[in-house]
Amino acid sequence: MNKITLIILLLVNWITIPAHSQDYNPIIPDNLADPTVMQFGDTFYLYATSDVGDLKTDLSFSGNPVVWKSKDFVNWSFEGICFQGVDWSKNRYWAPGRVILKDGRYYLFFTSEGATHVAISDHPEGPFHFANGPEKFTGKEKDSMVAEDIDGCPFVDDNGEAYLFWRLRKAARLTSDLLHQKGPSITIPTKWTSYSEGPFMIKRNGIYYYFYTLGGYGDYQYAYQISDKSPLGPFVTPVEDVILTTNLKEKIWGPGHGFAFKLNNSDDWIFAYLEYGIGGTSRQVYAARMEFNPDGTIKPILLDRHGVGPLSKNNQPEPIDLSHAIASASSIREPLTVQPRRLPNDVQLFVHLPEVLPSRIHEFVAGNAIDNSNFTEWWAAPEDSQRWWQVDLGVDTKVERCEIFFAHPTMGHACVVEKSLDGKSWQTALEEKSRVIRSPHDAGNIGIVRFLRIRIIEGTPGIWEVKLY
Repeated sequence: MNKITLIILLLVNWITIPAHSQDYNPIIPDNLADPTVMQFGDTFYLYATSDVGDLKTDLSFSGNPVVWKSKDFVNWSFEGICFQGVDWSKNRYWAPGRVILKDGRYYLFFTSEGATHVAISDHPEGPFHFANGPEKFTGKEKDSMVAEDIDGCPFVDDNGEAYLFWRLRKAARLTSDLLHQKGPSITIPTKWTSYSEGPFMIKRNGIYYYFYTLGGYGDYQYAYQISDKSPLGPFVTPVEDVILTTNLKEKIWGPGHGFAFKLNNSDDWIFAYLEYGIGGTSRQVYAARMEFNPDGTIKPILLDRHGVGPLSKNNQPEPIDLSHAIASASSIREPLTVQPRRLPNDVQLFVHLPEVLPSRIHEFVAGNAIDNSNFTEWWAAPEDSQRWWQVDLGVDTKVERCEIFFAHPTMGHACVVEKSLDGKSWQTALEEKSRVIRSPHDAGNIGIVRFLRIRIIEGTPGIWEVKLY
């Protein structure tokens, strides 16, 4: 082996199988659920339900629809709402399925008001428009509806034939324009017969894999079955057919509604899924590698906080090390002790949570915003009217820019970023007087500073992460 070949092999290994120097799960600094990840060109796009609730919030409300994107699967961002012209405070957007690229246009299947609809864009991040217009929406329009139920996820076979899979094991062929069902729908028979949602299909080496969920909440889990005949079966159930379930040791609960995708020009598969979060509509997105046995069956998927790390080389500069910085805030939200909701024993599941439920404590201290983790965040106390967060770098430091990942960013934030050398005299580095919907918010040309302070004028008073460069 010559020296050049060795260098190439080492580089490939670094890109595809990184050494875990940190925990990469959750992958996004936000509350998200029902993820679908697509790779178009050299960019990953993540479509998901935007959660903006808490322990007691049900699915009656969701955040604005956005598309997160990343070059390396580690550094994620979005800019603006991906659907314009719709009042999303009155219409829920959730459970977006696989995005289909057809004839240079991107077809997005998503759930709103109890049905699956189709939207189209010239770009994978939008803006999307309802397939049959006009640009208004009450949730009842038949023209944009492709299935009168939720969680629709399409699949296009190698021969161009398209299919749709949705809740309760339903499936149907689609017309060539992807906008309507073709022929009757069927119910796919499965080993597990209790409530099911979040279905999707992949194809590998001539085998069709149908994935469907069991249960929900902390008892969420994923099963699959395979067919070598067609996307609609007949299917065979492998011996080990449940491949995702709660990992009590790692305190990863309820791996549910997600999606598996293959990296471009490879046989490397990644499974992205929702995790329980702090309950209600406050879930988060995790990712794990999905590996196959020689016979084509799938190995049980390892759930941990390490995740998969970077999937391509990161050209973004390394942020400033803040491990010795001191964070403070105007106030701190009270800690939450969270237990996952458990389903009754008479619900048919592969495994139930134990009778004595696990728990984990979620704290909201100021230091969470500089701990390099998407699992922790700072929140101000509800009664706090000042709503500021601050970092002391310890010494005067040259800072070119500051990235701020706010809590519930799809609802928008207005903020002021201030800088200081002594913590007494402050100058404005960024002022956003009205809400801006993006993540992260970016303050540039900061200069030599020791202290940075972020005042939240509008929006949820919380920060997942602050990164300085």
